Amino acid sequence: MKTKKVFTLNYKSIKAPFRGLGVLLLVLFASCKGGTYINHSLKAERIGDCSATLTACTMTENTFGEHYEFNRCLVEGFNTDDYLIERKGDTLVLTFPKEQANEQKALYKLNLDIHASPKYNFIKLGKEVLQITPVN
Repeated sequence: MKTKKVFTLNYKSIKAPFRGLGVLLLVLFASCKGGTYINHSLKAERIGDCSATLTACTMTENTFGEHYEFNRCLVEGFNTDDYLIERKGDTLVLTFPKEQANEQKALYKLNLDIHASPKYNFIKLGKEVLQITPVN
């Protein structure tokens, strides 16, 4: 009668493959950048003229950062590349291009996504300053 060799798990058979995995994870975590960064994207939708009512800013928090929705009167033909976000201390400042007195304006619904490190406590949207309160 021929006997089959049965594979059995033992300490040595488990340890060998995980040694390489441990080294790989160590290299990956060591190469992660933990510095200061601000990742952001802005979507704009023209919703009318500037005589319409402005809405308050709403913010939702998710695993990828914060999502803001608000309306602003901006230059007609506003391009989502024409804005700047910069960090000043614990505040993120969102600035739009300067408007000329004779330029036509339109009301835009703006959706702003921000993921920043280190965390910020305030965001300045034009003249409005919002305090960011983390949800526990």
